Amino acid sequence: MFYDFLVGLPPFGYAYNFDNYLFNKARHLNTQGIEQREDYFLVHEFKKRIEGKIHFLIEGNKAYSPYRSLFGSFEMNPQMGINLLSKFITFILEDLEKKGVKEIFITHSAAGYHQVKSHKVHEALTRSGFNVSREAVNHHIPIDEAMLDLKMHAMERRRLAKCRGEGLEFLSVAPGDFNRVYDYIEACRAEKDLKPSVSREKMGNYLEMFPQDYLMFAVQKDGEIYAATIAIKVNRKVLYNFLPGSLERYGTLSPMVMLVEGLYEYCRGRNYDILDLGISTLPEGEHQESLIAFKEHMGGEKSIKMSYFLRRDA
Repeated sequence: MFYDFLVGLPPFGYAYNFDNYLFNKARHLNTQGIEQREDYFLVHEFKKRIEGKIHFLIEGNKAYSPYRSLFGSFEMNPQMGINLLSKFITFILEDLEKKGVKEIFITHSAAGYHQVKSHKVHEALTRSGFNVSREAVNHHIPIDEAMLDLKMHAMERRRLAKCRGEGLEFLSVAPGDFNRVYDYIEACRAEKDLKPSVSREKMGNYLEMFPQDYLMFAVQKDGEIYAATIAIKVNRKVLYNFLPGSLERYGTLSPMVMLVEGLYEYCRGRNYDILDLGISTLPEGEHQESLIAFKEHMGGEKSIKMSYFLRRDA
């Protein structure tokens, strides 16, 4: 057998046989507020390649992948078989048990990122005793040669034309305008009695630490913001529309349509595969039907973002 399961660091010089997601890179893991971490790797000794991995942050007797991030879970060569993945999971569970872990929480990326890999992870985790703790509805727009207005519902095309007719423009925003953009998004959330999911200080740190991966965009006219977002480059093929917002007073113009269309064109010009529009399911499990309808009118395709949980008996 050429495969080996490792804890800690992979052997020096081994190449990854898959694209790493930002949230599972060491520098990003180090921002999540828990120092104790266990890193697991599945390597091919003969080919000197890393075929799979997962990272857990440990707090007491609980292990999280991720702790505070959009997702963690397994990254792997999509050709990996379910049986090999299941053996890797068994190895991980035995090691975590030795370290006193009783509860394990895993949130996987939306299935739309890679349906086959998500299916394999689901099968292997459920075989290993994990239960599904949450099924969130997620939408993404596949990026191809077609312009987005060809994929939109006719209603959204009319709204996009109206934005253009009023002179609105989609723009990238420089890092120096962070506070202005965050103020705007904070005001949008306040209209719904909500707060941004990431604090100003934390988001500012992310933009400083990952300037190539945390990006700001806005729809503006004469310097006035009509819609804005902070997007995340998950890897070289996926852009996540993480923190969008538009004030209610601009509702008649629907500048969010232009914002999404601008993000799509940004992705199209840089050879991305996916524009991730995020989930439309509240923590309590309630689906946000109006948000789902908007994303689907914009050409979004639905998939499920799964979270898993395992509790070991004392």
